[in-house]
Amino acid sequence: MNRCVLILPYFGEFSNYFPLFLKTCGSNKDYDFLIVTDNTEAYDYPDNVQVVSMSFKDFKNIAAEKLGFSPCVPKPYKLCDFKPAYGLILEDYIQGYEYWGHCDCDLLFGNLSDILTPILDLNYDKIFAVGHLTLYKNTYENNRIFMHEHNGVVLYKNVFTSERIWGFDESQCDLGGNNVHEIFKQSKASVYEDDLSFNVYTGKDEITRVKYNPQTMDYETEDYVPSRLYWDGKNIVRIAYMSGKIIEQHYLYTHLQSRIMSTKSIDFDRAPIEILPNRFRNVVSIPSNKQEFHLFSLRMPSTFWLHVYKKKIRRKFLGGNR
Repeated sequence: MNRCVLILPYFGEFSNYFPLFLKTCGSNKDYDFLIVTDNTEAYDYPDNVQVVSMSFKDFKNIAAEKLGFSPCVPKPYKLCDFKPAYGLILEDYIQGYEYWGHCDCDLLFGNLSDILTPILDLNYDKIFAVGHLTLYKNTYENNRIFMHEHNGVVLYKNVFTSERIWGFDESQCDLGGNNVHEIFKQSKASVYEDDLSFNVYTGKDEITRVKYNPQTMDYETEDYVPSRLYWDGKNIVRIAYMSGKIIEQHYLYTHLQSRIMSTKSIDFDRAPIEILPNRFRNVVSIPSNKQEFHLFSLRMPSTFWLHVYKKKIRRKFLGGNR
């Protein structure tokens, strides 16, 4: 049996740094990736990435067949609510895997074998609590826990027949506990909740980490620490300068939600790649001492958040995956 496949249904135009996303997928040979898309652009897909060509309409038809009713999916962005059901909707594509998961493509993966595989060995039913990367044990019963009643309500039917974005895939206090993670916990399934990502905070120019707290079911922003973020060809690495010392930390992935990232003059085939607040750049090496660290201003131009605002408005009215 294969270990794990990560699923990404995506309809429309990929971001300009999608080739780098694919590079980070390809560096994780122990994991497979399944991209379901109507995008026909000729990307250099790694051997462990399978692409299934499918229209948005055909995907909705498959979802209706598997769910037993016609879901409300007016725009691709609404698919965020359907992520927990991918194990059912796409069950014909994930036979033979011990785990499946869903992911976004505004991620850059680190070393999954080093960080994630030991967690798979612990046999959890659900791994992680936020929507940008979540994994599920691939069994008939587990893939249908999202259908269980939640506080006496068949919640998923309300979610899947509504135009509203519920955040069904997320665990956040402002969503009132109406999400798949709470359903799993109420069902006494075993869940792993620690946040191992470097999720970049959207409310600051600087690269600052925001971390999910399972106790509060909310995100907490870390105090800003002068630091640099890299993909070294295998790992997501943060180099921080604290108390006169260089600190190196590795993360499962980095999430660049809402970041408009310039790829001008970047060679995606040449690592290390530094992840700056609004662009990527090739570097010769990762800093190992104070002199090499030499932190320069990492603030973005004041126009950055105007672009972010326009992007959010565009998604709201024109659709597209998040």
